[in-house]
Amino acid sequence: MRDKVSQIVSHLFHPLLMPTLTFCLLFAFAPHLIQPISLMTLPFLFVTTFVIPMISISILKVSGSIKSLRMEDREERMVPFVFITLFFMMTTYLFIYKVGVNQIVGVIFLSTTLLLILLTLVTSRYKISIHAAALSGVCGYLLALCWRYPNGMLVYPLIATLIVAGGVMSARLQLNAHRAHEILAGSLLGLLTCFAALYWFI
Repeated sequence: MRDKVSQIVSHLFHPLLMPTLTFCLLFAFAPHLIQPISLMTLPFLFVTTFVIPMISISILKVSGSIKSLRMEDREERMVPFVFITLFFMMTTYLFIYKVGVNQIVGVIFLSTTLLLILLTLVTSRYKISIHAAALSGVCGYLLALCWRYPNGMLVYPLIATLIVAGGVMSARLQLNAHRAHEILAGSLLGLLTCFAALYWFI
């Protein structure tokens, strides 16, 4: 029963959903910070950062390039990670140069792409928790914005995201998908990269 719940939690908070989650939270609690991003923009973001990468991963699974969509082996993560990073680079380019987003949104896109590059490089030598890195990255963004704009409402989604992150990391340990040091490494990399990007460049 606990394993089933852990699997559901892991799927609900898939790492590729984190960019959409980040902008949904910002749109709900601080929409003025991400203008001209609007509600109509979020489906496009969801398609480019979740749907298309998931389709590419599924194609890799069907072709036999990876054994499982879970990608439990470090070695088989490399090709999907490279594809996902390229998709995020393309999305970052489109939003910055075609949509014309503001500085905060631009930094979020650039630092998310940087985090993916770092995770890909680390994965070439060491298995790291992508779930932990992704959720900690969202926490890093929210923490930096709370720091920069202390009178806002973002403290509430920050607290909620911290609780969710703890639950997801516990689920990954329960499923034996990662060891504690892999969770810790992912958490630190995601939190520090995303917090530093927004804190220093806005």
